[in-house]
Parts: sequence; C-alpha cells; structure tokens
Amino acid sequence: MRNMQMLCVRERMSVREAIIAEIELLSLPSKQLEYEKNVPVANVPAELICGFCDDLYAPKSEQILSLFTADELKGLAHLYGVLCEAGSIDAGSVSELLKHEKWRAVVTVAKGLSAYYVRHA
Repeated sequence: MRNMQMLCVRERMSVREAIIAEIELLSLPSKQLEYEKNVPVANVPAELICGFCDDLYAPKSEQILSLFTADELKGLAHLYGVLCEAGSIDAGSVSELLKHEKWRAVVTVAKGLSAYYVRHA
C-alpha cells in the first residue's frame, strides 16, 4: 500500500520534494502518529524506514546526485545511516518506536535536515 501511495506522491512531486517531505515526516513524531492513524493496515514503523531507505534514497543514483549539493548528500547519507541502525528496532506501533533511543536519533537528524530545507527553500 505504501508503495502505491508513494508512486502517486512521486507523480505529483519531484524526487527532491518527495525526499524533503519524507524527511519532514521523520522529523515530526506527531505526523508519524497521524500517519499511523490514517494507515491502520500497514506496519507503520517499518514503513517509516522503508519510505526513505527503500522507496526514495538511492545514494549512487545520478538523479539524486544531481538534485542535491555535496553537503545535502552528506546529510542524507547520515539520515540513511541512523535509519539503518533503527531498522533493528522491534516496535509494533509508532508509540513504541518513539520510546527507542535509536528512533529518537532518527528524529533528531531529520529535524536538523528539515530545518535546513526550510531555510534554503
């Protein structure tokens, strides 16, 4: 279901915009909880990780390399790393996910990136 939603989103947004929107979601626990409420049949904790790591971010893609500056690419790589670490969390809900230190690190990194993209919009 998430992949179909992301395809629809990508049709309306550029890849850069879709990545920035995903970062915003990762930066806001309230939005994560809202997403879970609106998509009750999905494993939202897994979807939050897959949305960026599997569906959007391809670090060696020419398209990604052309859409982001070198510094932005470093930030995306950092977020990817903390998301990969958070992938080991066994959480059945966003509420459980938010209790884990590794997920709080994801939120912190995403907040910093999101703030950067707001300032440089």
